[in-house]
Amino acid sequence: MQQVKRKNPYLGLIIVVSTLTIIMFILLIAVGAFLFSGQFGLAQSAGGTSLRGRTPLNTVDPTEIDPALALASLGGVSEADVIIEAIRKGRPETALAALAYRPTLPDKESAGDFLLLGDAYQANNSPEKAVFCYQMAGLIGTLSPNLADTVRSDIFVEAAEKLMALDQAEWAKFYLDQAFVVASKSPFLQGAHRRGVFERLQKDYTILYEKHRLAEARELARQSLNLSARPQSLTGNFEQLVILPQNSETIALPLSLQEAEANRWSRAQELAALLVERGGNAPQSAKDALKEALVAEDAQKLPFYVQELGAAAQLSRKIDITLAQIEWLSTKYRIARGAYGLSLVPEWEAQAEQIRADLTKTYETLYALYADLIVALPELSQIDKATEERLRREILAGELGRYPNYPEEQRRKQLLEATNQLIATQPELGVFTGLGQVAGREMYRLISAE
Repeated sequence: MQQVKRKNPYLGLIIVVSTLTIIMFILLIAVGAFLFSGQFGLAQSAGGTSLRGRTPLNTVDPTEIDPALALASLGGVSEADVIIEAIRKGRPETALAALAYRPTLPDKESAGDFLLLGDAYQANNSPEKAVFCYQMAGLIGTLSPNLADTVRSDIFVEAAEKLMALDQAEWAKFYLDQAFVVASKSPFLQGAHRRGVFERLQKDYTILYEKHRLAEARELARQSLNLSARPQSLTGNFEQLVILPQNSETIALPLSLQEAEANRWSRAQELAALLVERGGNAPQSAKDALKEALVAEDAQKLPFYVQELGAAAQLSRKIDITLAQIEWLSTKYRIARGAYGLSLVPEWEAQAEQIRADLTKTYETLYALYADLIVALPELSQIDKATEERLRREILAGELGRYPNYPEEQRRKQLLEATNQLIATQPELGVFTGLGQVAGREMYRLISAE
């Protein structure tokens, strides 16, 4: 995809090399010095309407976030590294905040992180949040069109087994049943993997029957045993393809904006170091310095994206720019909601609802661009499949709380219509998205055409 030419293509590399040691030092120390006691309180508005009514975004408790560790991502460390370090060091709320507000994390990585985060909450004696994280991993397994079915089936089984360990039998069966659909109907699984899934299903269904007396689980255990002995050969003569682009090209920034970003990195590193050194009581001057850097960066970044979007000719370029806008607005919204563990820009806190509205509008633009991309596809079958992909992505963003106020009812209806269209015209896909009931709730789930 087309990129803007950098005035100084090496500036970013120079900055990274010169600061990486400092950043990682802060990151490692911060996890051992979580003494910050919560110096403020922010009103937490709902993070978005969802089918579940609860999202990672509106579940985060800012007072439980380790600010020195959370600030590492504002200081140049990748959010993925912060999440893993937070989980490893028993800072689950810090990891949850990073997952909630980072919309461009790959779905496979997000699902895996939610599974690990659930384990961290369980070790932290927070079983309710552990269950929630396992459910979020399962939700990604259901709705993400970007996952290979080998990965998808493994996510379902992992989530189910962890839920069984917490005596969540009904939820465990809900995800085991979806793994069963994938293993029995997907044309994209090789025989060895299909056999392995059925072997685990047989074991897990047996436990559900013997321990929780779920009558249906006994029959499903028997079916799984038979299918593991003679796994069907369903592999088609086509690959599992995702039609819509899965990755975006990085938008190259002009020199002045690179410098503003680098300044923010430095100020965040300095504040994180002071929080560690002084037990969470950094001087106001350090907070003000980061605030000024963030405001200055925002004053350049959003107008730059608007200008680039207006000048872009290709849809793919417009999509990349819009994704970059969403990434920054999500960071800004996280700051506005205090989800770095401390108050950084009080003005943004007062403007949280407007920032939220801006984020919603930008998501609307993104999915409108995807719709324009779909219309240009050459074949009707591609249009049908890409439409279903777009709807699943949009609903997943809404259900995770990353897309505030997404049009839930409308998109649900459209997804079911798209599913029916695929079942009628492309039944060879084998696995489709529908609705099901679990624990008295209506949830998205994978279904077969039968």
